[in-house]
Amino acid sequence: MFRENITDDISHDVLTSGKIEVKNFKDQIGYQQDSTVIKTVLKKQNGNVVLFAFDKDQGLIEHSASSEALIYIIEGEIDFIIAGETYLLKDGDSLKLPVKAPHSLFAKEKTKILLVVISE
Repeated sequence: MFRENITDDISHDVLTSGKIEVKNFKDQIGYQQDSTVIKTVLKKQNGNVVLFAFDKDQGLIEHSASSEALIYIIEGEIDFIIAGETYLLKDGDSLKLPVKAPHSLFAKEKTKILLVVISE
């Protein structure tokens, strides 16, 4: 029981509204055919929380970021390429992305991702 309460705390957005709302990230974003949908869940001076919904065969071209990031696969399956090395990520997997690491991704099926970026 205690462990479940810790896990559920990630859904509480107390910082923006002052009230507690329990939400399921999976339900907060939908798919669009042949597209990538992006939704910012939380935007603060020192970081962002963003949801992505990739239709099958969609992705992001190689780029890099000036901050560390945590990628969490809510559902689906992607190839996540970092500096030329491919990592297969599936439901429940996460990956810490180093600062300035060149990366891209390709959705092998419909995939929802949670991205947490923390700036210094």
